[in-house]
Amino acid sequence: MKNFAVIGVGRMGSKHAVNLAKGRVKGARLACICDVDKATREKCAAKCKTPAYADYKQMAEAEKLDAVVIATPHYSHVEIAKYFLTRGVAVLTEKPVSVTVEWAEELNEVARKSGALFGIMYNQRTNNVYAHVRELVKSGRLGAIRRANITVTDWYRSQFYYDMGGWRASWSGEGGGTLINQCVHQLDVMQWILGMPRSVTAVCRTVNRNITTENEVLANFAYKDFNAVFTASAHEVPGVNMMEIAGDRGLIKAGKFKADIYLLEKSEEEINALSRRDYGNKEDKKYKKYTVRYGLFRLIRDGLRGQQCNILCDFARVLNGGGKLLAPGEEGINGLQLINGVYASHWTGKQVALPLDGKAYTAMLKERAAGEKKGGC
Repeated sequence: MKNFAVIGVGRMGSKHAVNLAKGRVKGARLACICDVDKATREKCAAKCKTPAYADYKQMAEAEKLDAVVIATPHYSHVEIAKYFLTRGVAVLTEKPVSVTVEWAEELNEVARKSGALFGIMYNQRTNNVYAHVRELVKSGRLGAIRRANITVTDWYRSQFYYDMGGWRASWSGEGGGTLINQCVHQLDVMQWILGMPRSVTAVCRTVNRNITTENEVLANFAYKDFNAVFTASAHEVPGVNMMEIAGDRGLIKAGKFKADIYLLEKSEEEINALSRRDYGNKEDKKYKKYTVRYGLFRLIRDGLRGQQCNILCDFARVLNGGGKLLAPGEEGINGLQLINGVYASHWTGKQVALPLDGKAYTAMLKERAAGEKKGGC
């Protein structure tokens, strides 16, 4: 049984603590929690019946820990993760792994040198629908990819949400807005399935919210042979969450809870070559369709404990000697490359090559954060 601590027990961290305290994570127990806010830590400590600390360094000295879960504001992730990794303590950090690629690279280097287990809370990777889509693309059954469209507008966030914490939707407190908070998940899923693009061109907007960062994004990610258009917002009702991937041997239409798969009997190249009609021969365009569903059991389970618990369970499994991580912390930099790239493209009005210059991006972000503190944007 491994001893876990949760650092930062606010909105999300408290859920991790409860899942650990209730024994929902095999091979793990909640040893303690930590939060700088007295009322927050006392509330969570009482609920989970566990010791609480105001300072994570004091906690590390007082407790024998095997792993920590970091659920603090974004800017603090790297510092806290480095501290525990260098002590040989396993680290599972909330997304994003950092706010800049430069700092993520530094953290990855520390993780490699430490040899300690390092994971990230990319819970969308536990979605069996996305896992099936990934297998189809990676196996080549969909053929050469021709187009991808990802639309994420169902993570609605009200002004009340942003006002809950002064660090939200700010360059100085969060390192961005909708993109780095909610959409980091979908961007990770995109690169997990399709791989990393070569460049990005993007524009961002703020719609009907009193925040200094974006709550709407339109980005074109250019791959070698196709484009992936990414659209996101946090102000639409009811919103959609849909991914379409078209290959020369089929089409995928995937939502969060089901995917419709269309696999052609002939490739598009064959259909084109055989065609003796302007719209192609109907008999050559035949396909087989099937549907993959999230499943009732998963819906109930994840509805009760949260999808994040699946990553906790996977992390504990590997910590106890059970194979490889589904979401290694070192891969957190990939989604961050996309996020930093979108912001850099918007700020400069130019196409940004990927991987981007981490130091240059950090400088741009610091400039935005400083201007924000002075009352600018």
